[in-house]
Amino acid sequence: KWEHIWLLYSFTAMLLIPWLLGFFTIESLGSVLASADAHDLLLVFLFGLGWGLGAVLYGLALKMIGLALSYAIVMGLTAAIGTLAPMVLLHSRDVLTFKGLVIIAAVLLLVLGVVVSAWAGRLREQAKTPVDKPDERTEPAPGQSSQRSPFLLGILLAFLSGIFSPMLNLSFAYGAPLAEGAARYGTQPAMATNVIWVVALSAGFLVNAGYCIFLISKNRSWKILSGQPFHYGVGMAMGALWVSGIICYGIGGSMLGEFRAVIGWPLTSAMAIVGANFWGALSGEWKGVGRKPIAVMGIAVLLLSVAMFIIGWASTL
Repeated sequence: KWEHIWLLYSFTAMLLIPWLLGFFTIESLGSVLASADAHDLLLVFLFGLGWGLGAVLYGLALKMIGLALSYAIVMGLTAAIGTLAPMVLLHSRDVLTFKGLVIIAAVLLLVLGVVVSAWAGRLREQAKTPVDKPDERTEPAPGQSSQRSPFLLGILLAFLSGIFSPMLNLSFAYGAPLAEGAARYGTQPAMATNVIWVVALSAGFLVNAGYCIFLISKNRSWKILSGQPFHYGVGMAMGALWVSGIICYGIGGSMLGEFRAVIGWPLTSAMAIVGANFWGALSGEWKGVGRKPIAVMGIAVLLLSVAMFIIGWASTL
């Protein structure tokens, strides 16, 4: 079931790989963490908890209001807040400069691309769903009853998820002192950001794994975890692929200077959406849906691509 796969995914992506990577790439990991300022560690940890909560809330919102609307709200807020919050909190003097205004304009364009992408996804689902069948939202979510949840509560949860989910980038932004501490112990600068993920993703693991354990215990389905080698592989592969993207973001961000969290996050967010649709197209998600959904998605990809180029240009200003 979903909760078993997600528990394996969370363990691999948020606990196993980050700690293994930390031990192998961070010189004297224990000393780096022990010597770090308690305030810096606490901020990174709390932001990681917030991000983990955002992931759980997204799953709940998905059930209540459907994919298209929850996707637009969560991804739009995640891209916008994840970019603008570090700028306002850490680079407030640059907000009204030409560079800052260009970044803000690019983020607004990115959010528009997310909304258009969600619209295309909704058109695709409508094209694939026969009119005499119930809407996909009537399918029960993991651990939920088949009764449709209140729409307004779903909207609220989606907004809360969009507020909490960008906190992973705030962990990255406020974790700079941890990375600097790792560099002082001899860690290569490109690898130093891995210490941030050790702390932040461990915090996210507590929330995600806790929710999965709650569902498994509630449904008394622990025995399903035995004798499922294929699904263990699927869950762990999901985790390895996702955390690889986060690690690449950290390495790339370390090369972007003081604006790393402001420039890197929207690029990563936009590319994640474009990449998801690319793989979706290869897997046949867009077959037989007609021209309109594909054309609308093409417009979304164009908007996201232009936004990425503008953000890349802003990094040179």
